[in-house]
Amino acid sequence: MKKLAVICLIAIFALVSTIILSSCMKTVTLYFASLEDDRAYLVKETREVRKTGESIYKTLIEELIKGPTSQDLYPTIPSDSIVNSVKLSGDLAIVDFNLRIITNYEDIPHSSTTETLVIYSIVNTLTEFEEIKMVKITIEGKDSGEIDGIFIEDFWGHIGIYENFYRNTEIIKDNG
Repeated sequence: MKKLAVICLIAIFALVSTIILSSCMKTVTLYFASLEDDRAYLVKETREVRKTGESIYKTLIEELIKGPTSQDLYPTIPSDSIVNSVKLSGDLAIVDFNLRIITNYEDIPHSSTTETLVIYSIVNTLTEFEEIKMVKITIEGKDSGEIDGIFIEDFWGHIGIYENFYRNTEIIKDNG
């Protein structure tokens, strides 16, 4: 009888643990680079992320920094970048990075193509949430000016971060 009671308690504990853990996870969509036929695209990658006390939006950007799990996709954000914060102001998400996102040339060479991919991997990932319509990117809390002699609004020197960005579906390649 004691054995049956112990087995029942273990089964109940396992069931409750599974329910609690699954409620702490969220399936999210991230966008990473894909190169095909000399063209660059963003491709969806879904993964499970743990819901934490921190902003789910910040967690998503941290997942982008980690890079894709698929061998067919490429990272868009240098691996030593740090997302300082992601704040919502109405339907605008303001994403603040450390300076490494614009000074690390080694991880991801800076070009007009890679700059487009990094910006819209961030924007399209965040605008998967219906409450976010636009994204503003800042560096060390600034959207213009110089840090260590670098004009941050130029970003990687091609598109720049002069304005808010809206979702860009034209850059997304359907991988379904």
